[in-house]
Amino acid sequence: MFSPRSALLLSLVLLGASVSADAAVKARIRVTPPANESAKPQPRTKAVSAEGKPNVLFIIADDLRDYVGWMGGHPQSLTPNMDRLAKMGMRFTNAHCNYALCNPSRTSLLTGMLPSSSGVFGNEQDWRRSVQIVGKPTLPEYFKSQGYITAAAGKIFHANHGGPEGRLAGWHGGRRGFEQDAAWDQRFPQPGVQIPDLPVHTGQNFNGLNIWHWDWGGIPVEEEKTDDGQVVAFAADFLAQKQAKPFFLALGLYRPHSPWYVPQKYFDALPLDSIKLPEVKADDLDDVPAIAKTHLKEGYHQQIIEKNLWKDAVRAYLANVAFCDAMLGRILAAVEKSPGAKNTIIVFTSDHGWYLGEKQMWHKGKLWEETTRIPLSIYAPGLSQPDSATSQPVALIDLYPTLCDLTGLPSPEHLDGSSLKPLLQDPKSKRDRPAITCMSGGKNAGYAARDERWRYIRYADGSEELYDHQTDPHEWTNLASKPEHATLKTTLAGFFPKEFQSALRPVAQIMGAPSPAGSDDLVLNIGDTLSAAEAPKLKGRGVFIDAAFEFDPLVDQDSTLLAQGDEQSGYALHFVASQPTLTVFADGKSTAITGAALEKGRINLRAQVETGGVITLAVPGHSEVLGVAPFEQGFPQEPKAGLAAGQSFGILKNAAYPNSTPFDGQVHRLNLTVLPPHLAAAKAASPEPAKKP
Repeated sequence: MFSPRSALLLSLVLLGASVSADAAVKARIRVTPPANESAKPQPRTKAVSAEGKPNVLFIIADDLRDYVGWMGGHPQSLTPNMDRLAKMGMRFTNAHCNYALCNPSRTSLLTGMLPSSSGVFGNEQDWRRSVQIVGKPTLPEYFKSQGYITAAAGKIFHANHGGPEGRLAGWHGGRRGFEQDAAWDQRFPQPGVQIPDLPVHTGQNFNGLNIWHWDWGGIPVEEEKTDDGQVVAFAADFLAQKQAKPFFLALGLYRPHSPWYVPQKYFDALPLDSIKLPEVKADDLDDVPAIAKTHLKEGYHQQIIEKNLWKDAVRAYLANVAFCDAMLGRILAAVEKSPGAKNTIIVFTSDHGWYLGEKQMWHKGKLWEETTRIPLSIYAPGLSQPDSATSQPVALIDLYPTLCDLTGLPSPEHLDGSSLKPLLQDPKSKRDRPAITCMSGGKNAGYAARDERWRYIRYADGSEELYDHQTDPHEWTNLASKPEHATLKTTLAGFFPKEFQSALRPVAQIMGAPSPAGSDDLVLNIGDTLSAAEAPKLKGRGVFIDAAFEFDPLVDQDSTLLAQGDEQSGYALHFVASQPTLTVFADGKSTAITGAALEKGRINLRAQVETGGVITLAVPGHSEVLGVAPFEQGFPQEPKAGLAAGQSFGILKNAAYPNSTPFDGQVHRLNLTVLPPHLAAAKAASPEPAKKP
């Protein structure tokens, strides 16, 4: 039951809320921009015929480090097909990613832009919303515009397994992930979905670590029914057909990404007692700066040691690499039988590497060799030389211009990389720049430069590492403090980006000056972010939100439209199992009102937090809900966190909202009015009038 105060407020607000809401809308003087143009980048080039050009088969594995036979990363690697493909053309023994994390690495590869150019550096960051990328075609999008048939199966842009339920969205990605629907003529398993469902979902806790995203074990699933097996079957069918035009076929093999679930026979081929651990040095971290050791707080290595699971983990990774290799073998067999076998360029690579205990590190990230170095082999019929190799430094950023060069397409102007065609033609040729890898972003960005001999790392705080790969392939001895290397460091640092571009719209495009009535009006796009200092003040004020958008329950059922503040003072307009929800936070507690579940289609939604203490949520013609806020005179204090439109988590903590996702659909309107201060709060904040003498 409502208290007498709340009941009175509710009775008064039934009309007043709608009146104030309408007034807020009419008071706007700025025009809402076209709906979410960043969600649909438009190529600037005219479509042309690709007749007579070679096909492109682009294959990318996930989290695959140098545990490949020809790379020599581990003596027990079982990769005959990766080795065979490498000998068909050129193997690049010194290839590196541009960011050792899935989303920024794949975004860099597929846009041809360094992370410092695109502004994309996190896994939760929807690359499609970056203002730096808008209007610049991605690799498959560009080939499509140039007359190619484009098809894809598996993870190409960022996505993941979808958590314990195999969701299309959520759990830091989902099987849809940040897909670019417009890039493909054909998509498997279906339009809008990147990764097929694996019958055994992550979180089985086979290894006893109880870490939902990092588990391993043999599963009773036929190879053809695994996610990668389904991708390979699609590829075989596609390649067997004679296509009407040259094709660009992108295949994403999810292994060896965790969970390390593959058929048991791949584990059986690697007896546990025979497994060799990576070479490590007990005091390896003694000479690296503090900023490089933040991973120790996670405690993964300590858990592995305490539970005696190091050999188990290495075995599981090797088993998954072997499974990935078997899938590649099926693809190669399909190519060899295909009508276009003699006219198909084949690229095989990975998005980044993986740590298996080196430097007490597990998973990905950082700027060391184990996670930046990747397999890369290119077979270009009539151009690449069989069984050729180069140790020149190259990076994933170079693949976009390379494929343009190999197919005779002009390269778009926005590309940061350079073509590898000269190396394919002449393996003895040299490159004049190192491979650059980034970590973090903005003012916190750090970089690594890797040339043919040296790795130089410089972090945001100015601390450094320098390794000589001629004498120290494990990067055990940091030489950065040696004065004789000063010139070398300066030379390598000269290749680091001079600035890190922001993916965000500037504040001036989002929010203008306060209105004469004292309100702040914001015209938002999904992806907009304001810091606590930039966002409108909340203390003593309420908010009104007016939105119109396309809703898809399969993708957006647990997404967030708008959030501001923190658990001490803030709000979130989001969805819980497709139900629109307004959650208000004050003093560490939350109050929520929830409407009826939405169906697919266009939705108009209004939400309001009155300064007098009433909260409302309405979907015209569908549902309207009223509630009482946990305060009576506007938000109780200024939050320490800012504002974010269409982003996951934030004020919604992972433990309570594990399915939180960025809003994926098209947004036609997302307007926010931060209402004038409550009279009592405004009076308390105003200075006392001067007393007459």
